[in-house]
Amino acid sequence: MAPKYLQGQDLELTVRRLIDDYDELYWAVAWGSMSPLAKYLLSHSAKVKRFAIGTHFHQTDPDLLEALRDIPGARVVPNSSAGTFHPKIYLFRTADKFALVLGSPNFTRAGFGINHEAALYVEGDTSDALYQDVFHAIGSAWTESNYISDDFLRAYRLKYRATQAAREDLETDLPINLPRGDSDYRNLLDDGWTEFIQRVKSDPHHDVEERVAIMDHARIWFSQVPRFGDMTEGQRKAIAGTYARNESKPAEVPADLDWGWFGSMVGAGVFKGMVKSHPDGLSAALDFIPRTGSINESDFERFKARFIKAFENAEGGGGLATASRLLALKRPDYFVCVDNANKNKLSEAIGVKKVQLTIDTYWTHVIRPLLCSPWRNAERPADDLEGRIWDARMAFIDAFCYER
Repeated sequence: MAPKYLQGQDLELTVRRLIDDYDELYWAVAWGSMSPLAKYLLSHSAKVKRFAIGTHFHQTDPDLLEALRDIPGARVVPNSSAGTFHPKIYLFRTADKFALVLGSPNFTRAGFGINHEAALYVEGDTSDALYQDVFHAIGSAWTESNYISDDFLRAYRLKYRATQAAREDLETDLPINLPRGDSDYRNLLDDGWTEFIQRVKSDPHHDVEERVAIMDHARIWFSQVPRFGDMTEGQRKAIAGTYARNESKPAEVPADLDWGWFGSMVGAGVFKGMVKSHPDGLSAALDFIPRTGSINESDFERFKARFIKAFENAEGGGGLATASRLLALKRPDYFVCVDNANKNKLSEAIGVKKVQLTIDTYWTHVIRPLLCSPWRNAERPADDLEGRIWDARMAFIDAFCYER
């Protein structure tokens, strides 16, 4: 028969029919998941003669690998830096007849479901050159593959879980907007470290070294007392930015530093009262933000939900400014305080209207785009001052977006 083009529902319906109709299955696929089609295949496991499945980028579901482990014909392709194992070949044979589905769909729920995939369906005799070439390719891949051992599965599950957040992030479109051509910092999203540090050091309003000192103290405090609620009242007020400029400070809080930098919250009355006397809700929210390592959107969402809950019986105070101030002081490598003093220039720099900057959109409109910036992903400089700025680089956007 002439080749037939398959897409949409025809892909899964055809493969299901071929599983029923043919006696032997020879497959080679880059990735797989425990989908309805996979479960259907497993119910016909005796037909699986050769099945080589890849795990590059930890895309294959370990539950599927575990289910395939007891099928003698199923093997896993070892990862190699020489290139990615990337075929999608579904070959079926009975006696001297074969059918072949060859195209883009991986053996995943999305590949045979919501994705826009395409494949060719061919039938013929096993004496055909096409069959011989495809059969040889699958055999070569299978021979170079490994049996799915318990030790492999245990290690692979750890890798799969560790990279799950990154895979989920790649499934969504990055929300990057282009700033207007006349915005002051229109290149903020794509500048390198050299341009970024020049802006920081050109801070017209404050001494950069004193800003660095604030971040140094905050980092030390959080390393010594991980929970915000367990810090002294003076330390909490400094972290939260609720000190008035001339207010006296306890011995543990350096009096020569202006703790209003990176976002003064001295006017946030409800928030100020919580920081002073009832910090448990704020502390519980900050507990969702790890002190070291990577931070993802789900970490922020848990923080946000608990932060908002802390203000459920209060009138105001639980907005973006106060939330982002706490985040920026705990993890200045990930967060920048967004308040009235820097919102104009920052919103222009990331191509977002000021009214769109809320606690609900903070991660999507502010943090996620900035995390893509070359300066954010640059290596830590060897210079002492620049290295300390790098440690707090996201928060230091305030140094040049601030307007007195």
